[in-house]
Amino acid sequence: MSNSSSSVRTRSERVAALSSEQPRWRRWLDVVITTPSLLRFAIALGVAIVLAFIIQGWNPPFAYRTGYIPPRAIIARVRFEVVDSVKTQANVTQKTQEILNFYENRPQPLTQLRAALKDAVFALMEGTTASDEEVDLASLNSKALTTLGVFTNPNIGEKIDPKESLQAIREMLIEDKQLDKFDQTMRAVFQPLEENGLLDLLSHDLAQGNQEKIKVYVGDKVDEAKVVEVASVRIPEVKKTLLSNLQNEIKRTFPASKSDVVGKMVFNFVSETGLPVTLRYDSNLSEAIRKKILEELPPITTPYLPGESVLAAGGKPLGLNELQVLRAEHTAWINQLPLSEELIRLVAFFGMIAAMYLLVGLYIYFQYDSSLIRDTGRFVRLMMLVFVVCWGCWFAANDVWRAEVIPIVICAITATIAYGRPLALVLLTTMIITITLSLGLGLDSLVVLGAAACSAILFLGRIRSRTRLIYVGLGSALITSTTLIGVGVMVGQTVDMVPTLGTNSITGSMILGLLTQLVSEAGRTGIYVVTACLLMTGLLPIVERLFGVQTDLSLLELGDTAHPLLRQLAQRAPGTFNHSINVAAIAEPAAEAIGGNGLLTRVGAYFHDIGKMFKPTYFVENQSGGNRHDSLQPAMSTLVIIAHVKDGADLARQYRLPQSLIDFIEQHHGTTLVEYFFRQATKKSEEDPNGEEVSEHGFRYPGPKPQSLEAAVLMLADAVESASRTLVEPTSARLQNLVNDIATKRLLDGQFEECGMTLSQLGLVKQSLVKSLTAIYHGRLKYPGQQTA
Repeated sequence: MSNSSSSVRTRSERVAALSSEQPRWRRWLDVVITTPSLLRFAIALGVAIVLAFIIQGWNPPFAYRTGYIPPRAIIARVRFEVVDSVKTQANVTQKTQEILNFYENRPQPLTQLRAALKDAVFALMEGTTASDEEVDLASLNSKALTTLGVFTNPNIGEKIDPKESLQAIREMLIEDKQLDKFDQTMRAVFQPLEENGLLDLLSHDLAQGNQEKIKVYVGDKVDEAKVVEVASVRIPEVKKTLLSNLQNEIKRTFPASKSDVVGKMVFNFVSETGLPVTLRYDSNLSEAIRKKILEELPPITTPYLPGESVLAAGGKPLGLNELQVLRAEHTAWINQLPLSEELIRLVAFFGMIAAMYLLVGLYIYFQYDSSLIRDTGRFVRLMMLVFVVCWGCWFAANDVWRAEVIPIVICAITATIAYGRPLALVLLTTMIITITLSLGLGLDSLVVLGAAACSAILFLGRIRSRTRLIYVGLGSALITSTTLIGVGVMVGQTVDMVPTLGTNSITGSMILGLLTQLVSEAGRTGIYVVTACLLMTGLLPIVERLFGVQTDLSLLELGDTAHPLLRQLAQRAPGTFNHSINVAAIAEPAAEAIGGNGLLTRVGAYFHDIGKMFKPTYFVENQSGGNRHDSLQPAMSTLVIIAHVKDGADLARQYRLPQSLIDFIEQHHGTTLVEYFFRQATKKSEEDPNGEEVSEHGFRYPGPKPQSLEAAVLMLADAVESASRTLVEPTSARLQNLVNDIATKRLLDGQFEECGMTLSQLGLVKQSLVKSLTAIYHGRLKYPGQQTA
């Protein structure tokens, strides 16, 4: 009694049980607040943050490009200055020409020249006495005569009589036997030359510095360098004043002497010996000083005033100079924006990204395939695609290239291959809108990028050859170029359409400018589209591997019967190989009948039974003698039969077959029952009085059930092809009944619950299978005399 009363619930408990169902928002919250969901949210937020930093979402984008035609004059919004490159360069040139270059002075050669001069005079004075009144040239030795010849060389200047010159210098130095006064006189003449130095020509040109003055230093005393007039150290000009300097200084020291004659003698000696070059150009020091001066030279700028200065005229294409001014104004405007406005723009940027996420996410979750969001790996790949394309557009949108259409087209083809046309169109539409707004592109760019993406998506189709992408590129380039021309004309961004000279007519030069710019811009964009498709040809294997998809091109390569796995299958299990070929032949048209991928189904059929090659004789198609299952228990036989699914999947992974083919191997039996051995086990259990009831669970394949239409088609094709071999007379009616029975059994067993196959599609598959099997087992006429096999 107590037990019965305890099982009765009170009224409040019954009410609580009825109201225990959680509201929808609560169920959604429970789904969202999980570790995988929060991880995916963090990934999406991280991508948005990185994009915000790359694109600088807190700053307004610079919206002008070369060739853009502003509808009206652009006026400065803030005060700023722009460097006048022409005036700055002129100032740099002028300053460079004023810079004094450094020369190192090494006066030793001049000192040696004075010593040689003194030695030569000593030779002339040898043997001279105070009582000598006349000079006898015959009394001179050979050295003295040679030296006298140098002093009186007629080829240097005016002709001097040797006897007269010898007499003049001896009379002058008769009381200066040690030549002390003479040496002081020569020192006085040569001292300026020794201090300032001598050179033939300057070693620097006008572009390197001043040509009138230089800086001269001795040794390592650079800080004591002094400014020297070039004219005072250039040897040809020094020679012009050297004779008069010699004569004046000799006359000052020796008033009674014939200073003009002695001066000529010394000048002839110096000229014959040659004035040495003592100045060496210090290029390293001069270049360093020149660089330092020019770096400190301030640029010459042109000021622009807000509300007054016109930055670009309306109706005229922007050139490089106008673009430089506009960019400087944009930078100055950004620098004066308050922090609050930057924060507002940053919030708006994240709102735009969130809207893109929400639009695409809702479409994926409710219309496409929610596993793309629930599977973290696939979600990460999708976010990688979004990030790489947005970054690529930002990088390629430089005014020099304007090649943002390249990453857009590559993304369009990649998304179509990985996710199909519908999702690719939605994804690219939202991305193009986001990129256009983020980069400050105009309506014309939005339409052109949309045309490029949509045409590439719609033209792509199935890639069965390597030239397919080239044809897609050519077709998309034609559409994109045509769109660019039309949009350019509509928005007036192709030529100066503003009437000139007070007329309203369009001149021939304007029409020519229109055609030239249209053809140039459209041709460049078309080339970019074709380039993107060519790049995609090389990226195709990477895309297939990264996103786990296969194009028809890779499927055709995998479907080659020379593949190592198929060759091993043909050698080890020829019956299974023949069965696989037949299944592929009937499965391909059945898959195409319901809009599936027939080629994928065919290639999957080739590999679906590769696991049988490990124990081929346990399968009836490879048995030529007795049945090896006769010696095994039904449960053991079932394990051997079922094992070929797992063995095949492991073998496929070992050979790195794509996941789509591994899915065929794992799903082509689903969770069906191994009926033959289950019945045998049931029969034995019934015959044994102590036998336990046999459970179906141990005689079913592990699954999973078919997850795609193609896998479901392969399941039916595999079953009907095997069963059709048991028919004695496979007529069309019998084949039809066989197909109907197997299809109904699979349907009632729930094998099609997870692949989305409808009853109408199932009917089309059955019709195709019956048609294919009838063609295989068609009857032939019996000729007279022909024996029955």
